[in-house]
Amino acid sequence: MPDRADRHEIRIRITGTNNAHQDIEDLKAWLEREPWLAHQRHDWTLRPRPADADRAPEERDLGDMAIGIDDLVLVLIGTVAAEVTKSLSIALREWLRRRREERAAGEEPAVAVDGDGGLAPVGDPGPRGAAPERPDPGSRSTEGGSAGED
Repeated sequence: MPDRADRHEIRIRITGTNNAHQDIEDLKAWLEREPWLAHQRHDWTLRPRPADADRAPEERDLGDMAIGIDDLVLVLIGTVAAEVTKSLSIALREWLRRRREERAAGEEPAVAVDGDGGLAPVGDPGPRGAAPERPDPGSRSTEGGSAGED
């Protein structure tokens, strides 16, 4: 077992979805494809979320649809370069963008990662409300160029 100093834990919290267990598995699979992670010794674990009373006010009620869902913890073993944390941030934003495109009505997918001051949201807060409508492929609004006249 490596020394505690060689272990770097990154807590990842998924909220606002109807099936957080599946989202955790999807996110793990998404990150496992990343070359920067393939070259880094790592492990995954699940940890219970802290009770609401222990959360900062801005973090409360984030898991309204995810009661009883654990946080995903990525355990990196060895030296962690800044490129790894930057690459993780990019991969999480891309996964979240894709997940928001596929969201069901009523879902507001969000991801937060632990940082120096506690959990911090990844990317923008995202759209609110119903799932986005898909544009009609035959619609003129999806064609390139200006819709106005010259």
